[in-house]
Amino acid sequence: MTDRELEPSTGSRTRPAPCASTAAGHGVHPTRVLLCDSTPHDAWTPVVVMGAVGDVLTVACGAELRRYRNHDPGRLLDLAAVTGPDALLNERYGLLFLRTWPQDAASVFSLQEADRPPHPCC
Repeated sequence: MTDRELEPSTGSRTRPAPCASTAAGHGVHPTRVLLCDSTPHDAWTPVVVMGAVGDVLTVACGAELRRYRNHDPGRLLDLAAVTGPDALLNERYGLLFLRTWPQDAASVFSLQEADRPPHPCC
């Protein structure tokens, strides 16, 4: 086991201000995670986390690059660096599941399409 594997999944980058919003791109609402369990197979898309600039995350879906907003991309990238970049995107609910789900509930992230204006924090 490496030192990197022992780091907490909360990440080491600068954290954004606390936010209680569960709007797209902010906090994950537990009900949405539960609803993902009953979505059809075609609602799930395998993606690769590529990186982020500001609050805009880039994921690869096959040969297509997609951009999404996330309130805490630093934590997402830190966790992806530990778990690997492969993830599943539930397109119906806009949730990104990194490989440590369900063992690590903090490995689910809410996404918002980057071409839409960001929702305000609460």
